[in-house]
Amino acid sequence: MAELDVLVVGSGGREHELARQMDSSPNVHKVYIGPGNAGTALLSKGENVTLQPTDIEGIVAFVRDKKVGAVIIGPDAAMEAGLANALRKAGVPVFGPNREAAKLESSKAFAAEFMTQHSIPQPQSWTAHSEQEALDIIKNKSPDTYVLKADGLAAGKGVVLPQTAVEAKATLADMFSGTAYDGAGKNGVVIQERLHGPEVSAFAVSDGTNFVMLPFSQDHKRLKDGDQGPNTGGMGAYSPLPENIVSAAQAQKIHDITKQTIDGMKAAGTPYQGVLYLGLMLAIERGGDPVVIEYNARFGDPETQVVLPVLSESGFDVPGMLLQAAKGDIAGIAIPSKLNVSALTVCVAVAGYPEHPRKGDAIEGLGTAYHNVIVQLAGVKKNNETFVANGGRVLYVTGLGKTPDEAAKAAYAAVGPHAIHFKDMHYRTDIGHQIRTT
Repeated sequence: MAELDVLVVGSGGREHELARQMDSSPNVHKVYIGPGNAGTALLSKGENVTLQPTDIEGIVAFVRDKKVGAVIIGPDAAMEAGLANALRKAGVPVFGPNREAAKLESSKAFAAEFMTQHSIPQPQSWTAHSEQEALDIIKNKSPDTYVLKADGLAAGKGVVLPQTAVEAKATLADMFSGTAYDGAGKNGVVIQERLHGPEVSAFAVSDGTNFVMLPFSQDHKRLKDGDQGPNTGGMGAYSPLPENIVSAAQAQKIHDITKQTIDGMKAAGTPYQGVLYLGLMLAIERGGDPVVIEYNARFGDPETQVVLPVLSESGFDVPGMLLQAAKGDIAGIAIPSKLNVSALTVCVAVAGYPEHPRKGDAIEGLGTAYHNVIVQLAGVKKNNETFVANGGRVLYVTGLGKTPDEAAKAAYAAVGPHAIHFKDMHYRTDIGHQIRTT
């Protein structure tokens, strides 16, 4: 394969890992990252460029001017804006679904209807198009029996599990106002039955017809230890999952659900090309069977930070898979059945996250090499020679090891007053508690 230049679109920890993977490939000559962050700028083949994910015309012009051979799209907003459509129209290989296929994420109402049409297991759902209609749906329900989901993209924060009727009413008012949740919910809210059980993140890379399942992972969405506090974009993750978390029978059912989804999108004339995220719950109410809680039309953040290293550290060619999918043909690609690496990532956030994130604190310890650790930067900028916190979720410290305990030990050894730290930083100390023995 001839060397080619690649553009990774986005600026978070997910994009840092995607760019790091592309940077490692002997088949990649240069990695542009638009707009990137302070971490992607340090990659040996990397160059940050001033492109925003929804600047469709600017990205297409840049790709043509630089003769970029493939584009890897990270964030959901770029998918909804139709970036993949425009690039495919321009004849550029692109990893990411077209806008029509990405509706699985951008419209929770569309996803609920799609799952109903294709008999894909999901929580019982109701879609309300006005605040009064939503209040009528919940008026005879206990608040702890349902979940409120703003219809639209909300940066991973448009899901609320109300504890009281007062909180539910206030949340609905916020969602329908269009001024909260990044505007998601203005045109509709999905009310879902609240199920219980372990959650699983599953990724499938598809060329529109064929697909491969990547190692399963588990995200930790709550801010505080013990799964307490508000929902966030994700405070940590680990991969792969042992059979006592996801059995072989449950894994097969997840595969079957994925096939139903990919086949259904193709039959609808909107083939799904890129990575499909399935947020699943092994629902106690359904006998432990997997139920789709949500779809995402892109790699998850922070799951990407563990899933891709697990594959690459096990000898699998991650860049080759992404480039083959971008070209529309992954036939012949096989994920290793035996993975000899565990990965665990800890998200380090600023004081006040997620409601009132504080920016500007200097970050210490980033210039040190830590044993069996990958550091993926997200909300970080560089002022002269100083790294500075510039977002809510600042960086991810990903530990590697033969076991989850080894991976956790490596990750946590790289966070703290004698390692990576900044003033009043916040992180969970119990990532991977489901499977750790130490």
